[in-house]
Amino acid sequence: MAVSTQQLAEELQIFGLDCEDSLLEKLAELCTLYRQTEERMVSELIAFCTSAGKSCLTGEILSSFEHEVLNKKLSKACHSASKDNRHAGARDIVSIQELIEAEEEEETLLSAYTTPSKGPHKRVSSTPETPLTKRSISTRSPHQLLSPSSFSPSATPSQKYSSRTNRGEVVTTFGSAQGVSWSGRGGSGSISLKVMGYPEPLTSSYKTMFQQLPDIREVLTCKIEELGSELKEHYKIEAFTPLLVPAQEPVILLGQIGCDSNGRLNSKSVILEGDREHSSGAQIPVDMSELKDYSLFPGQVVIMEGFNTTGRRLTATKLYEVQGGPLPHPTFASDFEQTMVLVACGPYTTSDSITYDPLLDLISTINHDRPDVCILFGPFLDAKHEQVENCKLTSPFEDIFKQCLRTVIEGTRSSGSHLVFVPSLRDVHHEPVYPQPPFTFSELPREDKKRVQFVSEPCNLSINGVMFGLTSTDLLFHIGAEEICSSSGTSDRFSRILKHILTQRSYYPLYPPHEDMAIDYENFYTYAQLPVTPDVFIVPSELRYFVKDIFGCVCMNPGRLTKGQVGGTFGRLYLRRQPKGTDSEGRQGLSVAAQVVRI
Repeated sequence: MAVSTQQLAEELQIFGLDCEDSLLEKLAELCTLYRQTEERMVSELIAFCTSAGKSCLTGEILSSFEHEVLNKKLSKACHSASKDNRHAGARDIVSIQELIEAEEEEETLLSAYTTPSKGPHKRVSSTPETPLTKRSISTRSPHQLLSPSSFSPSATPSQKYSSRTNRGEVVTTFGSAQGVSWSGRGGSGSISLKVMGYPEPLTSSYKTMFQQLPDIREVLTCKIEELGSELKEHYKIEAFTPLLVPAQEPVILLGQIGCDSNGRLNSKSVILEGDREHSSGAQIPVDMSELKDYSLFPGQVVIMEGFNTTGRRLTATKLYEVQGGPLPHPTFASDFEQTMVLVACGPYTTSDSITYDPLLDLISTINHDRPDVCILFGPFLDAKHEQVENCKLTSPFEDIFKQCLRTVIEGTRSSGSHLVFVPSLRDVHHEPVYPQPPFTFSELPREDKKRVQFVSEPCNLSINGVMFGLTSTDLLFHIGAEEICSSSGTSDRFSRILKHILTQRSYYPLYPPHEDMAIDYENFYTYAQLPVTPDVFIVPSELRYFVKDIFGCVCMNPGRLTKGQVGGTFGRLYLRRQPKGTDSEGRQGLSVAAQVVRI
């Protein structure tokens, strides 16, 4: 394994530990010798220095570290390996099969190059006519590729999942599904995948725990000013009034919705936090008694009209928000080929098992339907799974994740479908900061690099010119838990929340964020905004699945592939050219049919 002394130096610098070049080279040798990554080695070294009360790194300390930590770990590993060898019968069937196939391959290669015999079993040629490929594993079924028993001592299938009777049931339909066969062309079609809206790829350079409040406030203020400028121009508003200036006439104020306490927002606790230009960030309580129709949540940028006779309390009479409209749709060429897209969101295991049966069933569906593009959202190894929380897995989290990736990639190779992987904050092995960088998979086979793409969370993805908005964060649940609403007519909760997301032009407009969210606001401002209104918006959630048309954007919650101990749902979309040019919602040349299906 290649070890970078520069990365070792950077890891040490994070903890304020300087190191000479000679010691860095010695540390790199230890990484190679003991098969440790740079990050793992530095973590062990820092823990050793801290416990020993050492503030600088010397050759003596490094020798003690090797003797007291690394040697002991190696001895323990060797003892465990010898114990496993004495119990060879405990090997899982896939491990045994791999050993047998490796031996057969070696014997075949040796016999292929031996001197031809003069007997009745004479070989025709001294060189093999059909050389064996090293990647013989790709010909196995997904069940052979994924071996849960190798990383979970209790990998027993879920009884409730295996006994389900509603597999393949279509639970909701959107658009005209007549004439749709719900099968794609796999790799035979022309597919163009492009990530849009970012100046450069997102990396894992974060400082979320070191953010200063003024920096966060700067990002929120910019958001208020940008949306306020758009709404001001749309409604032809001459000027905004400062929040704390008394006025006997109706005033129009710009600000962000907040709560006057640490509890949940309610109609009595609404405050308006003003912008920097007009109100210098001041706050004012809002009396909502005169406002009949509203839907508000913390962090929402709004324009309010009302009376502020004392300069200490605003009596709101009108709300300018949704009426301002979202961003325009992107323009794209209408001569794209019809495309089938499959979308699924983890967890890919049931809550009582780690066997990944739902993932294997999904792979079978992909091979059968051969969609042009498959968008797979995390979590692939759920941080909330019982066996993960209780540390019952015997393999490192990252190794299990790579085994899942390898299973999906090699298991769907025959279908030719393009694969898009979107990370989740619940992926236990991945960076738990929003927005998230893409997964990394250095072992990706060369033959799959053209059809496999790893994107960030969230992501604006163009598929043959059709803009997809992708996020694995449960926006519906987070905003729905904080929203307050008063409506004189019928009101659809999901539609309200989706309208908020599109009009606020952000993948996560809620502030303060949900307690599960760790947000890097500098990257948030760059990578978590909606540059345009997407044609299709995928928002997986724990809440009930749906497909809706909001402002001409097809919004889908495909549900999760598993719900506790039972099977869940996935979604599929069929994109076609609109013969008449433009549909009723303004999508030029695009017709979308969609279904949510039980696994």
